[in-house]
Amino acid sequence: MKYYWMFLLLAPLFAQEIKKDGKVVTTFTQQQALEMLKARDAQWEDKLSKADALIESQKVVISDSEDLILEIEEGAKIEAVLSAAKSRQIKLLKSRDEANVKIIKALEPKWYENQYLWMGIGFIVGKI
Repeated sequence: MKYYWMFLLLAPLFAQEIKKDGKVVTTFTQQQALEMLKARDAQWEDKLSKADALIESQKVVISDSEDLILEIEEGAKIEAVLSAAKSRQIKLLKSRDEANVKIIKALEPKWYENQYLWMGIGFIVGKI
């Protein structure tokens, strides 16, 4: 704002063409300077409105990202619980498998329960 007033005060002093280094430098009247400043201000207002719109859209993106992060964290917690439950289930199934193997071994007939052995012994004893 300080430079704006300084420009307005100094603009009438340079309201004519000045030759500098062999080139013609055109100066502007106060009205022309005001119009240029208004045009510049309009450009900056447009840029600021675009920047505000961009900031708002980025806020929406950040909000959506935070929601997505929360969902992913909840999913990770659920996966951890499921993983723990599955590992316990695997241990349980392994112990059940070992118990089944022991039961099968217990149910298999022992050598002295072999019916062919007793039949053979019966033939031998019957011949004697």
